[in-house]
Amino acid sequence: MSTPGLEPFSAPWVTAWANGLRASDAYRHAARGWEGGVVLEVRAPTGAALGALQAVYLDLWHGECRAARLAGSTDYDSAAYVLSGTMDAWMQILHGDVSPIMAIMRGMLKLKKGWLPGLVPHAAAAVALVKVAQDLEAGVAEVPPRPALPTSPQLSSQPHPVAAREQASGRDRLQSTSAVGIRFDSFPMRLWDKAKRLGIWNPADIDLTQDRADWLQLAPDERDMLTRLASLFQAGEEAVTLDILPLVDVMAQEGRLEEQMYLTSFLWEEAKHVEMFRRFFDVVADLHTDLTPFHSPSYQTIFGEALPQAMGRLRTDRSPIAQAEASATYNMIVEGVLAETGYHLYHQVLTVRGIMPGMQRAAAYLKTDESRHLAYGVYLLSRLIAEHGDPVWNAIMTRMNALLLPAVAVVSEAFAAYPRDRVPFGLKEDEFVQFAMAQFQKRVDRLEKARTQGSAELFLDDGLDLS
Repeated sequence: MSTPGLEPFSAPWVTAWANGLRASDAYRHAARGWEGGVVLEVRAPTGAALGALQAVYLDLWHGECRAARLAGSTDYDSAAYVLSGTMDAWMQILHGDVSPIMAIMRGMLKLKKGWLPGLVPHAAAAVALVKVAQDLEAGVAEVPPRPALPTSPQLSSQPHPVAAREQASGRDRLQSTSAVGIRFDSFPMRLWDKAKRLGIWNPADIDLTQDRADWLQLAPDERDMLTRLASLFQAGEEAVTLDILPLVDVMAQEGRLEEQMYLTSFLWEEAKHVEMFRRFFDVVADLHTDLTPFHSPSYQTIFGEALPQAMGRLRTDRSPIAQAEASATYNMIVEGVLAETGYHLYHQVLTVRGIMPGMQRAAAYLKTDESRHLAYGVYLLSRLIAEHGDPVWNAIMTRMNALLLPAVAVVSEAFAAYPRDRVPFGLKEDEFVQFAMAQFQKRVDRLEKARTQGSAELFLDDGLDLS
């Protein structure tokens, strides 16, 4: 459906949007669980004297659009959600540059009314809603169309000179014995040095005796919460251990010796994390049953599909875009959003309450290991952006746009196992969703800095935890 010439957020545009929603089987299916009206508000740019310029009200109910109009004051009162953004932000959404949930997380849209965790499970409905509006926007002349995203073959990897010579004539020279040597001042080598000094810890040395005693004092729902969290970590740590090898091989093929050296510690640390969580189940929880029922649909989407697919692709495609999509999945989403949020939950449960000293110690080790992993991910993506520009940046943003929704849904699905007013340990879902959003935005901000400065290393010491 396309209706050229309609001004976005005008009354005719709203009517056309409603008609499109009523005719869309895809929207009807995606939004079958949605209930409640929505106000979409266009606000004046920052610094302007005006408040809301215009707003749209949609009465949505189980896949049906029962009413659509320019919003009035009563619509604001009855709406379940009110979303506000500048016209520029809305047009980025209509162009497909960013999803509605990601726009909220990046601060492009402000959730003026409603509960974000309640919106996350309906992300697919939001995407389908926007897809119909995108068809309306297709004829708007004032907003230029998005440039097409280049495909991987348009960008080539740039191996070190030593590696290029080896590929051409076989291995007759090695970097460490060439004039290049080893660049000890490079960022990967600084991470390598940190890993050697700070990453030497043995899961078998952590005493879990008191942890077992504390475990036996917990209420059943509290044990369930910690079992759920540990099961997500257990499977996740095994997945990232299995899936990192193609990236190590890419760095070897490109002759990036310093990065390959650091990644050996990366792999070793992930393997130790697998051991640590299994020791929790064997010693503390004394649990030897199948843990996969704790893995929600969104968790499976990320760890069972997106992660192995993105990392496995590197076996046959080591283009900059393939590398960027792999690192965005592994470092930015799996580690930067999910793992960091999990560590925050451990802190709120164990450290704040002063229980399970062994797992407190383990979580501290794991978190410092992961901080180095994240630092490398930011470095790798920054290097790829600096070397190859906007095609890589666009690929990263597209990937994160696609995976952020299921990542945040993992948090919501974990809390959905408990009555909202009786979550174990008194935890609040909002806090952890907001924490995940803040972690995500922190990573994007650093990548945007690399994009504008054109360097992978200029800013990496600026507050980046290298522990």
